[in-house]
Amino acid sequence: MDSLLAVLIVVFFILFIYYWRKKNKTRKWIFLLLTILTSILFTQTPSYKSQSAQNTESQRIASSKKTEAKEKSSSSKKVTDSSTNKNTGNKKTSSKPNKIVSYLTKRKAEKLELGTTKNNVIKKIGKPIRDDGQTLTYDGFVLYFEKDKLVGGSLPAIQKKVDKKIAKEKENKKQYENELKGYAQAFGRKPVDTIQSMPSVYSADRVENNMVYRWHPKGLPLMYRVDDSDNFTTVYEYDKNGKYGLLGHVLYQGRTIYQKPATRTIYQ
Repeated sequence: MDSLLAVLIVVFFILFIYYWRKKNKTRKWIFLLLTILTSILFTQTPSYKSQSAQNTESQRIASSKKTEAKEKSSSSKKVTDSSTNKNTGNKKTSSKPNKIVSYLTKRKAEKLELGTTKNNVIKKIGKPIRDDGQTLTYDGFVLYFEKDKLVGGSLPAIQKKVDKKIAKEKENKKQYENELKGYAQAFGRKPVDTIQSMPSVYSADRVENNMVYRWHPKGLPLMYRVDDSDNFTTVYEYDKNGKYGLLGHVLYQGRTIYQKPATRTIYQ
């Protein structure tokens, strides 16, 4: 019976295709209805129902196995992740900073001014990877501090500022030394009678056979002028710590001038 219905379904369907191509509407619809009705009768046969039940059970078993395999895979992944977390949990690991963040941190650091306090540096460019007291370590560069103030770093821009500061300090020191020597020379070449006529500016004392004069120009260190018995004048930069001797560092030496040369007027 099952085989007969299966054959009829195929025959009716072939006749439907045949009359559909012949454009015979009446017979086309008749064989289409016969194909549908025969198919419905075939689905009610015991063999079809048995086969359908077997197919459904096979699909259910396959789906169950797939779900079980998926659950096992998920459970295994969780165990692996848990083991990895335990192994790495006892180690102090520092994640590498993002490259963009590192780049921006460097750009900010390059704008820092020497003398900036450590706290202000951290506020401006962020927390370092490591703080060793005198140094702050960031990704790719290090900053150096003395007495909690920025004095240098490994960045070329910071080092350039350090070099510029050193050059400026040398220039200022040279200017200061030239100015100091200029004042000392003027003091040493000033006639004795002029110095003695200005007691409010120059103080004078006799020490054995020497005359000692004291002068403190504004903005410069205290100076002592010693005129000895051999008519020789020496000007010292006074050093209270005695680093350069009793009076200090020698700034000028020359013959003692007692009087201001007379001005000659020539008439023609």
